[in-house]
Amino acid sequence: MNTTLDRTPRAGLFPMDAVTSITGVHQGIEYRGEVVWARRRSPELSLGPGDGSHFKIVLLQERPKSGLPKIVDQRTAVCFPASRSGRQATRIIGEITAAEQAAYLTRRDVDAAAINTALRDRQHDLEKQLISEESARFSKGVICVHDGPGPDPAEIYSGGDPVQWMQRLATWLLARFYPNLPLDSHGLQDPICEDDAGRLFASIFSQPGADPELLGRLGPALGLPSPGLGGSYDPLECQVFSLIRQQIADGPAPFAQVHHYLAYDVGLTGQLASLFLTLFIRHEHPEHQIQLTDDAAMFMADGGPLLGARLTPDLIPLLAWDDDLASYAASIGPASAPRFIDARHHLSVLCPELASIGGDAADEELNRSLGSITGDIATASRILDSLEVHWDAGPGATGDTGQLRASLGRLDRISGDGYAAIYHSVRAVYPALPELKGDLETLRQLVSLDIDSSEIFEAQRYLANALVPSVKFPNLAVDRDTLLTAISPSRLTNSRGRGWSAVARDAEGFKIRYTQAYREHHRQFHDALPVFQSGLQEAKKKMAALALLNTLSELGTPVGAALQKELAGLPPGPPPCSFQGSELDLSNEPCCPECRISLEQTVASAELARLAPQVDMALGGKTQELSRRLVEKALAGRADDRWREFLQIVQASELSSLANTLDSDLVSFIKQVLD
Repeated sequence: MNTTLDRTPRAGLFPMDAVTSITGVHQGIEYRGEVVWARRRSPELSLGPGDGSHFKIVLLQERPKSGLPKIVDQRTAVCFPASRSGRQATRIIGEITAAEQAAYLTRRDVDAAAINTALRDRQHDLEKQLISEESARFSKGVICVHDGPGPDPAEIYSGGDPVQWMQRLATWLLARFYPNLPLDSHGLQDPICEDDAGRLFASIFSQPGADPELLGRLGPALGLPSPGLGGSYDPLECQVFSLIRQQIADGPAPFAQVHHYLAYDVGLTGQLASLFLTLFIRHEHPEHQIQLTDDAAMFMADGGPLLGARLTPDLIPLLAWDDDLASYAASIGPASAPRFIDARHHLSVLCPELASIGGDAADEELNRSLGSITGDIATASRILDSLEVHWDAGPGATGDTGQLRASLGRLDRISGDGYAAIYHSVRAVYPALPELKGDLETLRQLVSLDIDSSEIFEAQRYLANALVPSVKFPNLAVDRDTLLTAISPSRLTNSRGRGWSAVARDAEGFKIRYTQAYREHHRQFHDALPVFQSGLQEAKKKMAALALLNTLSELGTPVGAALQKELAGLPPGPPPCSFQGSELDLSNEPCCPECRISLEQTVASAELARLAPQVDMALGGKTQELSRRLVEKALAGRADDRWREFLQIVQASELSSLANTLDSDLVSFIKQVLD
C-alpha cells in the first residue's frame, strides 16, 4: 500500500483537514482511495469518494454529540474515536514540535550530527506514543458505514502502523462493495495496478515497451494466455465482454457511462476498464467501434498522430496506450457509416495530403491519388515482366516476383466512388493497415526502378549467363550469387536494401574479376584442345575397329561396349578459336563471341587419358586372338589361297596397326580365312 504522509506535528498520522491518496488491494487488484482526517463532522464527509477513487475513509477527531451520521455511499466509512484527544496527546504533539525546532536550530552546531541523532530518536519515540494514543482512542470507537454495521474497530486499529489501519478498512469496504469480480485474480503474488494496464496493452500487441514477463504473470487473471502456453485470447470466454455487450445491447452507448460502469460499479478500476474496452473492440464480431470526439489527440505506437476520430479493430493493435482514453471517447457500439474524419486515418495512408484537408477537396485529392496509384501499378507490372525474363536463372528465384505481384494485385483491388466507398474497400482488402503501407512502399520502390530499368535488366542478363563453377572459382561464384540475390526484385524493392546504385558498382567490380578469370580459362582451354581432339579421334577409330572385330564370333565374346558409350559421351569441344585471351572484351557479353565457351566448360583430357588405354587393351586382346588363330591354321597345314592373300595383306599392314585399315569388307574376308 502506498500513501502520501505529511511530516507535521502529527507525524506518522495522516494530515489534518486534507485528502490523502491511498491504495488498497482486493482480489488481486489495487484500488485507489482517499483518507480524510477532520477535526469535526460535516455533511459532505458522508458522501461518496471523489473522481478516480474507489473508497473513502473519514477519521474524525471528536465523537458527534447528536448521534451517529447516516452514510450515503456504500464505499465510504466514517470513523469516530471513543473519546476526545487528551492532555497526553497534546503534550506529545508539543514535544514533537519542540524536537523538530531544536533539530533545525542545531544544524550549524559543531556537534549537530550527534544532537540531531538524539533528537530524531526522541521524535521517533514520541511519534510511536502518539500513534499508540490514537490507536487506543479509535479501537474503542465506532466505524459507521452505509446500511449496516461496520467492522470491529479493535481489529482495524491494531498494531502501530496507521497505513495498515487504513489498508484493513479499505479491504473490508472493497470486499463488501465488490464481493465478486469478473476476473480470476485470486492468488496473484503481486496485485494488478493501474499503471500495469499500459504495459499489458503493449505486451498483448508486441509494441515497444512490451513486458512478456508481466503478461505471463498477470495475463491469465485477465483471461489472457501465458506466452508459454501457446494459447490464444478467446473473447467468448471473457466475462467482462459479456458485461459490455449488455451495456450496448440497445445500440451505441456513451463511452463514459460504460467505462464508469466497469470501473466503479463492476470494480475493474479506470485503466483496466479502458483496457477491456479496447480489447472488446479488437475481438468483437460483427465489428464494433469507439467513436472519439473530433478534437481527440491520440497517437499511434509508431509515434505518429491518430488522424481519425474512430477506433476500429484494425487500429487497436497500432494504437499507443493513452491513460486519458476515457476523456477522448464519445461512444461505443456497433460499426456505423463513417464520416470523413472517421475514415481519414485509413485514407491518409493512400493519400497523405488528406491529413490537412477535408470536404470536396479531399475527394478530389483522393481520386487523384487513386489514379496515380493505378498508373504506377501498370509501370510496376511492366518492370516485373522484364525482371522475370532473366531472374528465373538466379538463386532463390521461386516466388520472388510472385509476392510482388500479390502486392500489386491487392492495391489494384482498391476502388470506389467517394471517400466512404474507398474506405470500405481499403478495410476489405487490408484487414491489417501496415500491409497497405508495405504494399505502397513496394509499389514506390518498383516504380523508382523504372529510370534504371535498362541497366538493371542488362546486369541481370549478364549475371544469369555468366556461369561460374564454385569448385574452381569459389570466391567468384559467391560474388555472382550475392549479386544475383541483391539484384532480385524483392531486394531491389526493399526500402532497407542497398539500392541499385550500390549494386551497380559491385556488378562492375564483378565484371573485372570475371574477365580476368575468363581470359585465363580461355587460353588454357584452347591450349589443351588440339591434343585432346587428336587423341579423341584416334581413340574413336580404334573403338570402331574393336566394334568390327567384336562381330567375329571366332574371336570370342565381344568386349568394350561400356567403353564405347563413355567415349561417345566425351564432348569434342568447339573448333579452334581465332581470339587470344587478352583480346577478349567481355564488357557486354560474359563469353567469347566466337567459341562461346563458359567457365564451366572444360577439356575432357583426364577422362580421355583414362579411357584410351582401356580401348588399346581391348583392341589388343582381339588382335592377339586373331593372330593366335591364324598361326594355328598355318601350323596345321590348312593354309589355302585365301590365307596366302591375307598374309600378303598382313605384310602390307602390320596386324598391330590393323585398326587403321580395318573395315567391314576386310572383316568379311578375315572370317573366310578363319573358316
